Amino acid sequence: MPAAARPRARYVTVSSAVQRQGWSGVIFGILLAAVCVALQKLLYPFVAPDSYQLLLSAVAIGVMYAGVRAGLAALLVAAVCKWFLFLPPVRSFTQGDLKTLVRFSLFLALGLLICWLGQKLHASDRRLKLLGGMLPICAWCKKVRVDPDHWQQLEAYIHDHSEADFTHTLCPACARQLGH
Repeated sequence: MPAAARPRARYVTVSSAVQRQGWSGVIFGILLAAVCVALQKLLYPFVAPDSYQLLLSAVAIGVMYAGVRAGLAALLVAAVCKWFLFLPPVRSFTQGDLKTLVRFSLFLALGLLICWLGQKLHASDRRLKLLGGMLPICAWCKKVRVDPDHWQQLEAYIHDHSEADFTHTLCPACARQLGH
């Protein structure tokens, strides 16, 4: 196969989510929360006044598709809207008010937990790397062809294109053959 027709090895990062950088992720989270708040306001006659499912879904969707900043922005907007639009004003801490505050606190805790888990997921996605395609390697010295005129030690190539490091030792068969 001619050198130009051979597929080159490529370095692929595997990720299940698109990370929006900077303000675009925050704006995405705010818009997502606004849509969920509007849906909850629309469905208010049919949904319990202390339900948080739609608002938590905004946080989860924001984290999965736009990153942790989007999830935190969605959580902040959803919490403020829930507090001012849906919850009755807190009077002098009756038992019902205490239950409402506990449920609201659990909502905040779950939202933060979703953001933390999403951050862990995105961090592990960034660390998961694969080498794919055809890797031209010398049958004798095991060097990898990087360019048509440049060859690199296999260990150095893998180290440069992944997070793997090498340590050298002898297998038992080679140790016997070398007399060690």
